[in-house]
Amino acid sequence: MTRRLRQLRRRLHQDEGTSLIELMVGMVLMVVFLGMFTGAVVMMNSAMNKSQAVNASSSQLNTAFSNLDNSVRYAAFISTPGVGTSGDWYVELRVTNTGTEVCNQLRVDIVSQQLQRRIWTVGVNGAASAAGAWVPISSGITNGAAGVGAATQPFYLVPPALATVVPPPPNAIYQQLTINLISPAGSGSSLTNSTSSFTFTALNSMMPAPTTPICQQQGRP
Repeated sequence: MTRRLRQLRRRLHQDEGTSLIELMVGMVLMVVFLGMFTGAVVMMNSAMNKSQAVNASSSQLNTAFSNLDNSVRYAAFISTPGVGTSGDWYVELRVTNTGTEVCNQLRVDIVSQQLQRRIWTVGVNGAASAAGAWVPISSGITNGAAGVGAATQPFYLVPPALATVVPPPPNAIYQQLTINLISPAGSGSSLTNSTSSFTFTALNSMMPAPTTPICQQQGRP
């Protein structure tokens, strides 16, 4: 028994445990693996946030498309887009399919970054009603201050050409309006811009255009 106790004590004395170098190597490996794991989590979170930002931005633009589709589709004439007295881009649509001339004025407000619309009616004697309040169609639109002729110009009247609707009536030439909208979403590394370009065909319009200006009773926005 005494011999066995001596052998056991000798073995315990010979067990030196973990050295400092081995401990440091283990800690370094742990830090490396922890950094890799943390980086993967951060990248996954960033990708998820960016995806959510893109979806939010796309939702804004789809809302604008849905609101504008009927307005432009039934327009009898589309004015030439321009920059108003406040620096906001605007365009006007004359709608007559209801039997009364209705003017729709669209603008991209630089200050509020909104695509907005206001409406007024015009009687047979040319007298116009008071213009309604500006109603936001979509928010977060950042290209309202685009220069004339820039690729990011919000409103662009497509040059008259043979109708692109299928099938087109014989010799029908319709006006078309292209609306370009840029909407950012997210923040920091998740910040992203969604750019959408919609071309609408005014199916009640016919060329040549009217010889007198339309929808100018309320002035430029």
